[in-house]
Amino acid sequence: MGQCFLFDKNLLGKLLETAEVSADQTVLEVGPGTGSLTEELVRRARQVLAVEMDQRLAELLRQQLGDVPNFRLICRDVLAGKHALSPEVLSALPPRAVMVSNLPYSIATPLIAEMLRSSWRAAGGAEADRIFERMTFTVQKEVADRLIAGPGSADYGPVSVLVRLLGEVRPGRAVPASAFWPRPKVDGQIVRIDFDAESASAVSDIDALAAVLSACFTHRRKQLSSIARLGSATCGYERLRTAVERAGVDPALRAGQVTPEQYRDIANAPK
Repeated sequence: MGQCFLFDKNLLGKLLETAEVSADQTVLEVGPGTGSLTEELVRRARQVLAVEMDQRLAELLRQQLGDVPNFRLICRDVLAGKHALSPEVLSALPPRAVMVSNLPYSIATPLIAEMLRSSWRAAGGAEADRIFERMTFTVQKEVADRLIAGPGSADYGPVSVLVRLLGEVRPGRAVPASAFWPRPKVDGQIVRIDFDAESASAVSDIDALAAVLSACFTHRRKQLSSIARLGSATCGYERLRTAVERAGVDPALRAGQVTPEQYRDIANAPK
C-alpha cells in the first residue's frame, strides 16, 4: 500500500517518548503494519485500536497480538472518502483518545485535517465525533514542513492554518530515510499536535473555515480581492468579499500572506 515501516528501535523510542502515552489512554494507531510500534503501545496504554487496511498485514497482527486483552484490530481504511473519518473507527473509540502512528504517507495530510475537524465538532457536542487530544506521528519531511509553516512560507497552506487554529504543533526528531523499510526517497520527521480546545472554540464554523481556505489557496498567488471576484462553488464572490471587509483584512493581501487568525475572522464574519 506504499507504506514504509519504521524499524529503527532508537527512533521508535523517540516517537514514544514524544507521544507521552499514559496508562489511562486509548491509542489509535493507523497503519500498524508489522506491529513493531503496536507491541510497545499495548505495554503503555489502556487500550490500543489498530486500523490496518492490508488484509495480509492484518492477519499477521492477529497472529502476533490477537490474544492481548487491550488490543483491538479493525481491517479497513481509516478514511471514509477524502473528507471524512470512518464511522466504524470513530464508534470504536471513547469520547477522547490519542493517536500514535508511523503514518502511511499517502493519507497523512487528509487524516490529520479530519482528526482536527472531528475534535472541533466533538468539543462542540457532536456525539458521532471524537476529540483527539494528542496526535504524534512520523511523516515525510515535506508534510511536516506544511504542518509547521506560517504565513509567507511556500509550504503554508490550508492544513497549516487548521493546525495553528485548532492545536499546538511541536516538531520533533528528524527521521532519515535509512530508518525505514522499504527505504523511501525522502526523509521523515516526528511531529506532535495537541488539540487546543480554547483556541478551537474561537472558530465559529469549521465548514465555513474550510470553504474560505479552499477558495483562497486554490488561487494562492492572487490578492483576496481578485479571489473574491473569481468566486467558487463553496464560497461565492459576495460572501467572500463581504467577509474580508467585515473582518478588517486588507483585500490586497495574497492567500499566502493572510494569518491563521485573519482566516478565522473571515470565516467567522456574519453573512
